[in-house]
Amino acid sequence: MIPVLAALSLLGCTPSPPPPEDYGPAPAFSLTDQNGTARTLADFSGKVWVADFIFTSCSSICPTLTKKMAAMQVKDPWATFVSFSVDPGTDTPPVLLAYAEKFHASPGWYFLTGPTEDLQKIVVDGFKQAMDITPTKAGDPPSILHGDRFIIIDGNGHIRGYPEADDPEVDTILAALKPT
Repeated sequence: MIPVLAALSLLGCTPSPPPPEDYGPAPAFSLTDQNGTARTLADFSGKVWVADFIFTSCSSICPTLTKKMAAMQVKDPWATFVSFSVDPGTDTPPVLLAYAEKFHASPGWYFLTGPTEDLQKIVVDGFKQAMDITPTKAGDPPSILHGDRFIIIDGNGHIRGYPEADDPEVDTILAALKPT
């Protein structure tokens, strides 16, 4: 007996990929974007979006994540992109706007900031990612730890994946969620 997928292939049919796993709803938030506009989860309703966590003075993983988001906005212009700053003390809307311009962010890419306590709840409690800001000596920037994965959210506001930036699963999940 021929397996179903093999039979469909012989008939010239390409089966749809299975839907990605559902990790539950994205957390509610009310933050400010790089243009000083208030943004909430409702602003992204009906849109497939990719989130990440960065800070503009980071010299390790953040530039890599941001470059990958920049490449995705070109490859998947139908999707929306949201970068949450985990250093709101530094990353004001004007700082985020300059960072967005540096990476050629399209109008569909939002850089969000807000009170540290709110971001901690959104990132850690809501998205289940690491975030820690440890004060250092006076005059030195704080030590900041954060998650290095992309979070992919479907048009219903549900988290559909936590792939690493280099994981081909990013493309697989986005392809499965792409509107037809």
